[in-house]
Amino acid sequence: MKAVILAAGRGKRLYPYTKYIPKCLLDIGGETILEHQLNNLRDCGINEVVIVVGFGFEKVEHFLRNYDNLGISIKTLYNPFYQTTNSLISLWIARSEMNDDIVVINGDDIFEIEVLEQAISVKDAKICLPIKRKPSYEEEDMKVVIRGDKIVEIGKTLNAPPSAESVGIRVFKDTGVELIRRALEEETRTAGAEKKWYVSAIQRLIKNGYKIKYLDIKDLFWMDVDYPSDLFKARLNSSKLVRKAYEERMLQVVETGQ
Repeated sequence: MKAVILAAGRGKRLYPYTKYIPKCLLDIGGETILEHQLNNLRDCGINEVVIVVGFGFEKVEHFLRNYDNLGISIKTLYNPFYQTTNSLISLWIARSEMNDDIVVINGDDIFEIEVLEQAISVKDAKICLPIKRKPSYEEEDMKVVIRGDKIVEIGKTLNAPPSAESVGIRVFKDTGVELIRRALEEETRTAGAEKKWYVSAIQRLIKNGYKIKYLDIKDLFWMDVDYPSDLFKARLNSSKLVRKAYEERMLQVVETGQ
């Protein structure tokens, strides 16, 4: 399995923290968001990662040169249109890398490793979207409508009351990889494509009748970092996340001797 991290955005809502530094490199308490993601990916056995960069790409690549990437292959792809486009174009830029099962992660997400472990372990799902149920939802939340065992709508604006929030970690396997790649191609040819999130390609698949399964992460911790208040919350929770990841890596060293 391969991972694609979408980290091209400017992160203006996090000013002044992102005035000079991309938000994937913001410190959340002992490590950056990107380091947190890479460590979790590696600890889940994913050894190939593609990062779509844009704003501050040179800082991201400098970080990667100094990252202990033993056992994991990392490459970057540059989105030259990052100032005027959204995640649809960033993932479209990475379409040539979609030649294996993939997990796509938003570059501002932090999460307990169990979220990723469970998402990639779901059986018989060509496309699986983790979700988190909440008492209420904000306008900025990427929401979903669920009926039975599948997602029937996804977006920030829905035609029905939301059932849950879509977690920014999404898994595509087997024929699901080709499906999302084709949907990306089709979406980029529509009006206003430069402003769309890549979930519009998933919504296109839903409209075409494809089944999109979901995984309820329940009480597991996940959040995206969009605002300064989110950054403070991430830092408050980071000690638990960092310690847990460290303990699991140490246990692996003891068990395998590596």
